Amino acid sequence: MIYLSLFCFIITMFMIVIGNIMPAKDKYKLDKKVKKDPQIAILIPARNESKVIEDLLKSITIQSHKINAKDVYIIIENPNDPTTKIAKKYHMNILLRQKLNLKSKGYALQEAIENIKKTYDLYFIFDADNILDENYIKNMLKAYNEGFPLALGYRSLKNKTNAISISSWLTFILINEIRNKNSLKKNENILFSGSGFYISGTLINKWQTFPFHSLTEDYELSLYASLNNIPTKYQNDAIFYDEAPTSYQVSITQRSRWIKGYFYNYFNYLPKLLKQSLKNINNPRSNYKMALGVFAFIIPFFGIFFLLLNYIPFWLFLIFLYLFGLLLTLVLLIKTNRTLKLSFKLYIEVLLYHPIFLLSYLHAFGKFLFQKDLEWSIIEHKERK
Repeated sequence: MIYLSLFCFIITMFMIVIGNIMPAKDKYKLDKKVKKDPQIAILIPARNESKVIEDLLKSITIQSHKINAKDVYIIIENPNDPTTKIAKKYHMNILLRQKLNLKSKGYALQEAIENIKKTYDLYFIFDADNILDENYIKNMLKAYNEGFPLALGYRSLKNKTNAISISSWLTFILINEIRNKNSLKKNENILFSGSGFYISGTLINKWQTFPFHSLTEDYELSLYASLNNIPTKYQNDAIFYDEAPTSYQVSITQRSRWIKGYFYNYFNYLPKLLKQSLKNINNPRSNYKMALGVFAFIIPFFGIFFLLLNYIPFWLFLIFLYLFGLLLTLVLLIKTNRTLKLSFKLYIEVLLYHPIFLLSYLHAFGKFLFQKDLEWSIIEHKERK
């Protein structure tokens, strides 16, 4: 065990040293030729989302930066979907998909972009269960005015139902408030997660489509941006709210798809990322960190795991692991204090449950390994109140 631990620590030190000596960009080459009043499109994939989409549409209509209803495009798969009636109520566009054999959110966005006749400066992408803070668009335009062609807002929680939904959301807090904030300070590319981001019209015009079709098109976009040295911004004062799973099984299914999409994209982009980072061209430090991916955390974890097992019994190691998860959860909850207002009872429940939720990623990973039919499937929502 001690030799395995030593091997993991040597690899970890090697990764840290390379990461620190890898040059980063002094500053982004930002597009300063931005319009004072950009044309904005909003794209919403909405397959059977009539239970939740109206709250999103309402939040769009009350934005402090006004959005034309005719520039909102709701993508459906069935002409009898009740979502159509709701969209008409708000005078927004319905786009009916034709290529239903192509199953992913990315393909839905592709069809929309290829069929929209109007050209826009910005394309915002939301999930149907999102809700926007009234100043969301206004604050996202700060990133656009700085010249960023890609930017992501702050993902807050829509349904503080139970410890499961809050624990699921804390995954995104870990990505955004820790990983992405740190990346911004170092002029590195951020990780996009889910929805609540925009893509510049310049990129869309270049692609003439939406070219990311995996189960995790957000992660695929992140890798593409790093590889192609495209500046990205995390705009954490632009708040939107997202719905998280409230049941354990739904959460496992969702995370299994994320894991499948993650590894598919990771190994697809890995050779290119390593090649460019080692050649010291095109955003080397971001490419290197994207190439490390989750292994930057997994390898040192196993180093600690093998080391402790050499001196303590396995049950004591599990207690140590749980206490570490407890500390991490406390840090995340403190960081979310500005948008997450919980009762004392629910706060304690989340604090105690979230370390177990983190360990349940092993369950999700096992489902990814042994269940072959993971695909873009519907997550059931409760009726809107």
